Amino acid sequence: MAGSPPGWSARQGALTASSVVLAVLVGAALGLQDMWWAAISAWVVANPDFGALWRKAVMRVVGTMAGLALGYALAIVMEGRVAFQALALFAACALGSYQRFASRYGYAWFYGTITIMLMVTVSIVEPRVLFSFAQFRFVEIACGVLASAFVHALARPPAPAHAAVAPAAAHAPDLDLTRLALVGGLSAVGMTAIWSWFDIPSLPQAIASALVVLDRDFAAIRARARQRFLGCALGAALGVAALSLDLDALPLYGAVLFAGIFYFSRLHHGGGSQSYIGTQGGVAFITAMVTGSGPPAALLPVVERLAGIFVGVLLMVGVSVVLAAVLRRKLPATP
Repeated sequence: MAGSPPGWSARQGALTASSVVLAVLVGAALGLQDMWWAAISAWVVANPDFGALWRKAVMRVVGTMAGLALGYALAIVMEGRVAFQALALFAACALGSYQRFASRYGYAWFYGTITIMLMVTVSIVEPRVLFSFAQFRFVEIACGVLASAFVHALARPPAPAHAAVAPAAAHAPDLDLTRLALVGGLSAVGMTAIWSWFDIPSLPQAIASALVVLDRDFAAIRARARQRFLGCALGAALGVAALSLDLDALPLYGAVLFAGIFYFSRLHHGGGSQSYIGTQGGVAFITAMVTGSGPPAALLPVVERLAGIFVGVLLMVGVSVVLAAVLRRKLPATP
């Protein structure tokens, strides 16, 4: 298609948008608590390469299952013990941040870490709903992953045989990853402390946003943060604008959701340095358009989740800048 990004096609945009809409419809039929998790899962695993889609899907589900099991155990053992909860958050986010870049299964480590963090923070914020949260969380992730896999399997063209792509080789331990682990762990604990002092909105979303922009190159953290800000601002603006329409009719709601995801998929799957803007724009658009068990009935929950995204990114950038400055002072100058 003329004028399209080199890695994107209208067909892939339609598949991605269809995956998200199907995830929302299935989630509504199942009565899921937070359908936006299903929609986001369908969005992030959608891929023109069906083999890559399945690898991401399996690692996302396995990482989520492991995170739910370990996170639930930690949350039960440490319930009401603030110091141990903070320590668990630090350890989980630090180890997960390290393994995200050191392990060949970094994608599974990342989502396992996110899930452990969610379980521990839910045990802090709303301990009574912990078990039901864990149940719904797994079904929501599985719903989104299966919806995306189903749509892509149904519509994919026959692909020529090619050699299987092995997972990326693991990196040897290095100092950069140790610093990265410190940033991830400190950001999680710092965000929890800020939440307890100032009652910031959407603590889990804030910590998740901080971990998403983490990168082994500290300079890249700021670049990813800028792109996340831009993407989230664009996605939130379009989502909130769409909410001003009368979306009570399901066909109209589905059409608007499809159109927004189709638009952001141009950047998301287009490749290049700006693709992350499209990724985060799609996430923010879904966050605005999908909440609870359907279209948002009120604007406040949407604003709170979006605010959590921005607060988390700000904290991550702040922690990385401070730690980088401290390390520069301690390291001897090179001749």
